[in-house]
Amino acid sequence: MPTRDEEFRIHHGRELSGTLLWAGGSFPDNTRVLRGAYTLAWRQYTQLEGSSGEFGCLAVFITPNAAQPQWLHEA
Repeated sequence: MPTRDEEFRIHHGRELSGTLLWAGGSFPDNTRVLRGAYTLAWRQYTQLEGSSGEFGCLAVFITPNAAQPQWLHEA
C-alpha cells in the first residue's frame, strides 16, 4: 500500500529526479519539481555505544536556479 511520503523517501541509493508528489498529488502545495537527478549516499557520521548508536549524514549538493533572484540563494 503506497504512503503519502513515498516519493519523498531518502534511503541510501535512491535517485531523486523529476516531479515529486505528496500523496499522489493530493496536496499540490507540497509538489516539488527537481531540475537535476540526485543520487542519495548516506555516510556514517559517528558510532556510539549501544544497539542504536550509529548516526549517519546525508548531504545533497544542488546548483541554484539562475532564473531566481539572488536573495533566494543566500542562506
